[in-house]
Amino acid sequence: MQSVKRFLKIFGVLVLLLVSTMLGIALFNPPKNLNTVSASIALKNNDLAAIESSALEHLAEASTFRIVGYDDANNDSINHSSILAFHAWLKSTYPLVGKQASWEIINQHSLLITLKGSSKQSAAMFIGHMDVVPTPDSNQWKHAPYKGNIVQDTLWARGALDDKNVVIGLMEAAERTLALGLPIKRTLIFGFGHDEETGGKHGAAAIAQHLIKNKIPVAFISDEGFGVMKGIVPGLKNDCAIIGLSEKGFASIKLKVEQLGGHSAWPNPENATAILSKGLNKLEHFQFPSHLENPVRGLFSEAAPYMNFGYKVLFSNLWVTAPLVKMVLEGGEKTAATIRTTHVTTILRAGNKENVVPPSAEAIVNLRLFPGHTIADAIKEINVVLDDPRIKATLYSESMEATPVSAANGDGYDQIKASIHANFPETVVVPGLVITGTDCKNYTAVTDRMYRFVPFEFSSANLSSIHGINEYITRQQFSKGVVFYMDLFQRL
Repeated sequence: MQSVKRFLKIFGVLVLLLVSTMLGIALFNPPKNLNTVSASIALKNNDLAAIESSALEHLAEASTFRIVGYDDANNDSINHSSILAFHAWLKSTYPLVGKQASWEIINQHSLLITLKGSSKQSAAMFIGHMDVVPTPDSNQWKHAPYKGNIVQDTLWARGALDDKNVVIGLMEAAERTLALGLPIKRTLIFGFGHDEETGGKHGAAAIAQHLIKNKIPVAFISDEGFGVMKGIVPGLKNDCAIIGLSEKGFASIKLKVEQLGGHSAWPNPENATAILSKGLNKLEHFQFPSHLENPVRGLFSEAAPYMNFGYKVLFSNLWVTAPLVKMVLEGGEKTAATIRTTHVTTILRAGNKENVVPPSAEAIVNLRLFPGHTIADAIKEINVVLDDPRIKATLYSESMEATPVSAANGDGYDQIKASIHANFPETVVVPGLVITGTDCKNYTAVTDRMYRFVPFEFSSANLSSIHGINEYITRQQFSKGVVFYMDLFQRL
């Protein structure tokens, strides 16, 4: 009895020490002043008014060019006339950039625009894409998706948030910079692909090869990604700007079973569809391991000082609370996707006649791979889960490993972070993982510093319209983005 009491006493002291340590770490992890960074340029009221009066109108015009990415399109058929017309429109709309920068068309359709700087530093590269996803549901839109309708200072258009806003925002910023006589210290390269929505193999990949072939050094790349998000991080009242340091990889795996078919009147219980169904059932009840590692770990640890106290204690002490945090994140579809490789069955194929047992059955399983988790490893794990040699697992289509994780400091990251603080007061800046795809995946041989962030404030309504119906951006949202890019150019 005495030994039990002694054990409980020691255990109680250890728990008390642990709790005290956790509270101490949280208390001595105070928030920093988020308003210490000043704007790099002092724009006059008439300069701001000029941006607000015309930038959104230019984005509206840009949205009328139908550069639509279809999965079955090839580089010879994709919107050729619309793309070339858009190139001409860009040059005429931004005449100073048109005259002072070099313009190259890469692989028939993509644009590489270089604005030479006075510095000998490696260039800063900003990328975006001209293409948009299709709108098969256009009859459900409040306003037609390709008409460039501005209603009460809000543009309703496909591409308003993905990704013509970035292309036009960068061009607006470059043109205004030149018009105001502001210096271009570091060479700025703008790479605008034409097929990001279908993988970028003809656009961004060709631009990357051009840069490598011509030995054009690039210090860092800025691309689409997260924006200034509202209410996305639990326990955080501030807006949160997430700079994506990496993006998940992707692969589709074909699972195929071949067995003897026959008449449905006397089916073999071990037929192709039955075998495949059993395998898929096993797979649906399996999840890949979770990882609370960078860049996701950095998101929570960097945001912790600004959270309410309960969350602050939790996220300031990941050294002990990581298992609990992982369990909470695993409970939500979107949050679970940030900490592990995900898989889902997207296509099923078997018979073609109701009274014939099909001789083969197949399923396509789509994977989104966490950084560090390779496609080969994922296939091995799937085979272990299936545990049935009759189910053959092979790569179904083009795949891509997760991109390397860029540094959360230094050239590129530091300047983007400073511009966020200068232009979006009281915003917490954290690193993160992009769970969708961007053109950055095509530039991994160009630079190891790639940062996915767009300077636009997103609400949940905004986010749900990306690739959906009623995509929109407000005049204030877009104008602030233009000013952000102008500010960022001066920090380079």
